Amino acid sequence: MTDVPDFRFDGEVTVVTGACGGLAEALIQGLLAYGSDIALFDLNQAQLDKSIAQFEKYATQTLKLKKVPTLKGYICNVSDAAKVEEAFQKVHKDFGKYPLHLVNTAGYCENYPAEKYPAKNAAELIGVNLLGSLYVAQSWARPLIEHKIEGASAVMIGSMSGNIVNDPQPQICYNMSKAGVIHMVKTLASEWAKYKIRVNTLSPGYISGPLTAKVIEADPKMYDRWMSMVPMHRMSEPKEFTGTILYLLSNAASSYTTGANIIADGGYACW
Repeated sequence: MTDVPDFRFDGEVTVVTGACGGLAEALIQGLLAYGSDIALFDLNQAQLDKSIAQFEKYATQTLKLKKVPTLKGYICNVSDAAKVEEAFQKVHKDFGKYPLHLVNTAGYCENYPAEKYPAKNAAELIGVNLLGSLYVAQSWARPLIEHKIEGASAVMIGSMSGNIVNDPQPQICYNMSKAGVIHMVKTLASEWAKYKIRVNTLSPGYISGPLTAKVIEADPKMYDRWMSMVPMHRMSEPKEFTGTILYLLSNAASSYTTGANIIADGGYACW
């Protein structure tokens, strides 16, 4: 049964941006289970240190791994191309190899009516969500292309908001940024296929977590409106995306998949 794909990443390095967020946490647990060494990018060193300690505890106590994959944290603002490049160079120096895999989860959302969206806020959000995705992809791919390292794969986190307009909250810049990420990925996939580098998008729907909880607490009717538009009538848990991301990263499982946008939204886009 040698043709049956697996999801092992032994001896390979994965960079995860936004590594202290809920979606990244679930993903990193999955990567640990399948043997990947991990470089964690986020904005706060103390939080990175705390997260790494928790992941190491998870690996030893829950997964009961005899050999825990290497985890290292890096402060990185993805909207700063120079800082992104510096962080990737540190990863190469620390791990002694170039990361073969990348998952970009860094991003955020704001709610302003389109006609009132502050220009400064708009530029900052686009800088993180869209340009940050490009900068991370560039710094990851450049040495792979230069050194002819094949079999690399990246997953950019988009959103169903890149395909539909959410209701009732106004979030034009978030929607713009995620639509841009989805098309950016198609472009990267097309340009980099000749280097045997794959790039795909995962576009989640509403995710249960601190941010959505805060929104719902402020306006309980918001949740009712959201769920009225989701056929499954519930929000997702971060762990429900781990399998999809691992599939897209795995060369054994998704070797012919590139430029794809997998929408996992509980059926929201169906209606």
